[in-house]
Amino acid sequence: MAKGDMRRWQAGPGAQAASRPVTPHERLLQVGRDLRAALVVDAQGGVIWMDLVLALAAGWEGGGEQGRSCREVLARLPWLFTAVRAALAGEQGLGEGSGQGQRLFAVVLPVYGDDGSLVGACARLQPRQAPRTAHAVPSAEHVREHYESLIDSIDGIVWEADAEFRFTFVSNQAERLLGLQARRWVSEPDFWARHVHPEDWSRVMATCLGALRQGRTHELEFRMMTDSGQAVWMRTQVTATAEEGRPVRLRGLLVDVTEQRRARERLEHTHSVLRATFDSIADGVIVVDAERRIIAFNKRFQDMWDLSDALMRPRIAEAALRHAAPQTADPEAFLASIQAQYIPSDAVHVDVIEMKDGRVLEGTSLPQRMGDAIIGRVWSYRDVTQERRAKVERERLLVAEQNARERTEESFALLDTFLAHAPVGLAFLNRELRYLRINTALASLHGHSREWELGRTVWEANPLMAPHFAPLMLQVMETGIPMSDMEMSGNVPATPEELRHWRVSYYPVSTPSAGIVGLGAVVVEVTEEHRARQERERLLKEAQEAIRVRDDFLSIAAHELKTPLTPLKLHLQMMKQQATQGHAPKPHHVDKALSQVSRLSLLIHDLLDATRIEAGRLELHRGAVELQTLIDEVLAETRPLTGQHTLERVVPPEPLVVLGDRGRLAQVLSNLLENAFKYSPTGGCVRLKLERDGSCVHVSVRDSGIGIPEDQREHLFQRFFRARNAPISGFGGLGLGLYICRDIIERHGGHIWVDTRVGHGSTFHFTLPLAS
Repeated sequence: MAKGDMRRWQAGPGAQAASRPVTPHERLLQVGRDLRAALVVDAQGGVIWMDLVLALAAGWEGGGEQGRSCREVLARLPWLFTAVRAALAGEQGLGEGSGQGQRLFAVVLPVYGDDGSLVGACARLQPRQAPRTAHAVPSAEHVREHYESLIDSIDGIVWEADAEFRFTFVSNQAERLLGLQARRWVSEPDFWARHVHPEDWSRVMATCLGALRQGRTHELEFRMMTDSGQAVWMRTQVTATAEEGRPVRLRGLLVDVTEQRRARERLEHTHSVLRATFDSIADGVIVVDAERRIIAFNKRFQDMWDLSDALMRPRIAEAALRHAAPQTADPEAFLASIQAQYIPSDAVHVDVIEMKDGRVLEGTSLPQRMGDAIIGRVWSYRDVTQERRAKVERERLLVAEQNARERTEESFALLDTFLAHAPVGLAFLNRELRYLRINTALASLHGHSREWELGRTVWEANPLMAPHFAPLMLQVMETGIPMSDMEMSGNVPATPEELRHWRVSYYPVSTPSAGIVGLGAVVVEVTEEHRARQERERLLKEAQEAIRVRDDFLSIAAHELKTPLTPLKLHLQMMKQQATQGHAPKPHHVDKALSQVSRLSLLIHDLLDATRIEAGRLELHRGAVELQTLIDEVLAETRPLTGQHTLERVVPPEPLVVLGDRGRLAQVLSNLLENAFKYSPTGGCVRLKLERDGSCVHVSVRDSGIGIPEDQREHLFQRFFRARNAPISGFGGLGLGLYICRDIIERHGGHIWVDTRVGHGSTFHFTLPLAS
């Protein structure tokens, strides 16, 4: 029964609008398509779609079954009607009987809408061989095997899971579609979590929880991972079943939609490229189908014909034509030409259209084809006004130029003498932008001799810069208005790798009889002036940045130095009050005051170290340092910070000795450990690891803290920098610790870096060369 007339599906389950919410009717057809169902009925039992072979078995050879009651349509197949009725009651309907001379099994599944209500049912049928004896009754095990075979024949993975999202049943299609054996889904408790793509896991869980909580069907698309690491896009409908009013399990059907997703992405990409290309062309283009409806047009076409968005929105070609025709010099001829081109033909029409505003448009009309059929027509319009005017003007000027050439030869001789000795670049060009005269200063800028450039165009002499200055030259000749002292920058053939700068002036050259015959160009090199100006701007920017850094530093330093003063003053006042009353100061006040004094001392030491580093006066007293012993000493000093954290120490048994300043290296370790404790949550683990790495020693401190955003990592070891995601309270400091650590490590010939992810903590590493 699964080999029905697939052409009926094109008007049934496959036809669904993607641009609006899915209706119950469309939901049923979609599920029926996924199941390859032979029968789809709505919640009232009305037949929505029936496979052709099933229709023949039910006695509906002439059609007409759609919209009728399934009781009437399945009168010859009562066993199938019973299974459908069970599914419409919210249960899985199973049935077996005869049809078209063969034994059939049926599984009928209820289908639910987004609001959890029953919208209908879908039936899938499978034939089997008739029993050997007419009176043989199949055993329960035999029937179960056939129903499982029927479920496994569905082109999708039928699954069921309990309320804790552990699979209790998965059909064998799982291995064919994903390469994952069905028994693994059920036997491995974390199978679901390990095989859903990490980026989709939260959506999958939210959908399943929503189905359980709301008691209605949910649908989504997500990726599952095979054992080989391949991602497969799946679509599923998740339905919650309840017992005694409480959801107890989930059921669904997984369908492979990978190719559909890829095809949709390719189509969207192609459409985007075509749309961008269509809108970027200089010609105005419009496409009209055989019914004279506008299929597509670009912005250039609208602007060319002054067609508003409101006029084009209905996509009626006649309305646009009636608005455009009066703009032409001969509206009747224009309308007649367009109307004639509407008639389907292979002809290509090229028309020149004179506009009332003086413009000249060149229109080309081509047939639009789909295969061998003509389905419409494409018109493209190009504004050739300037081209035609320029052509006429060029022809006129060529004659004038030829007549004037003889009279100007003597003048040019005098001019050549002046040009040859001028310290700036000078040239005279004709209307075609060919060099009539050019001096050595300008020709050498192009990398040629002045003899080579005579008679050549600006594009031939200087292809790198011609696209920039040629339009300006043409504008000067068209308008007759000179352009003076224009700043221009670019690369020239003489120095293609160097950016150079000029001050350029263009002046029209005219004669009394012929008008403007060309232009003169004056090019003054200002590269050195430009570089000097850039240098001044750079120095100003650096000075401003230095002032900003100074102000930031003063603000941070004032805040950080002031912070311990308030509690220090408070504890000193308490001790003074106790002394006044004849009591000995309480130890915890003394300890707190000393703690704040220590904090002030550390801030001042950091400031002094930073100042020494900037001045190049940070001294190192080198000696043999056994790192295991140094680590133990530092951990003993930082032990009070570990009360609320777990500390893990990993060191090798053999001693690792470096040549360095013991105090400064202890300062680096203390800073990294204090940062790890400070930014790790209460109860978090801090791991200090020491290991040998070839001829170097590798030390790492890992925390389980907030991590550092990627865009801030390159600034982490700069002065006064603090990550923006650090909480304001409880994380004080001048932002100098890591800056000082980097300088100390690099002065020891080592390297320091960080591996970090936001929300997953940070690991600071540094290496030092081992003592030889």
